[in-house]
Amino acid sequence: MVKRIAQLVRAGATLTSYTCPACGTVLVRLKTGELYCANCERTIVLVKTEEEAQQALEAIQLREVRRIIFDKILQLGRELERLSASEMIDHLRSMSLLLDIYERLSRVHVEAAKTTS
Repeated sequence: MVKRIAQLVRAGATLTSYTCPACGTVLVRLKTGELYCANCERTIVLVKTEEEAQQALEAIQLREVRRIIFDKILQLGRELERLSASEMIDHLRSMSLLLDIYERLSRVHVEAAKTTS
């Protein structure tokens, strides 16, 4: 774990005075500004109120939905080569719909980030 923290610091992360609520490991602040526990291998969000906790949870869930949709778009794209023309049209329609949803979720994510900054 100390080795992983050292790697993160060499990559530009900074040590903080915060510790992970799950394991007690010192948290590092990544270049993105996120707090990260090298032991648990996850991002940690500090909140002061229940409202902030709810907003953080919604943001995390939104990112997960966006990731799932993005992965599905990539999967459909990889399948295009082996499809007949009519199957390809169905796949492309699905991809178009997923891209629209992904774009909307991205806009919501950006707007949410503006209001929490």
